[in-house]
Amino acid sequence: MVDIRTSDLVDIDAMISPLQKICADCDLYQTDQCRPAACMVGFALRSLQFAKQKGILDIPGALNHIPGTDLKHYFVENIIPALAETCRQCRECQDNHSPDCVIALTRTCLENTILEENIPYPGSIFMYLTLLKKQDPDVAKMLAGELQKGN
Repeated sequence: MVDIRTSDLVDIDAMISPLQKICADCDLYQTDQCRPAACMVGFALRSLQFAKQKGILDIPGALNHIPGTDLKHYFVENIIPALAETCRQCRECQDNHSPDCVIALTRTCLENTILEENIPYPGSIFMYLTLLKKQDPDVAKMLAGELQKGN
């Protein structure tokens, strides 16, 4: 049997807030062309809202439903606060890390908006920053700065 963790382990609202800001700044927001299920940020937001409503942290199989056709341009400076919040909420599960955890789903969606490749999450924020720096030093520096603001 799969052990599904509860959402009371993290502050889901803290992750929802920066995503809502990204949506509000989007030119397509609240128009007929807004398609949350086909949007990286919209998918992450809906996943977090679902997890909060159901009181769960893992959504089995959700990784397979991340949109692959979102070609909108995202500004790195808009994504970084949301990405930083996923790092703050991460429980650093390490070997017990689940790609279907809403934190991981959100991080993957956000990476898809600004990085060429997803970073295999090593279960540690420090190691994540190290891997991020190898792919994009500027994004890693921005993320580290944003993480320091939150402490």
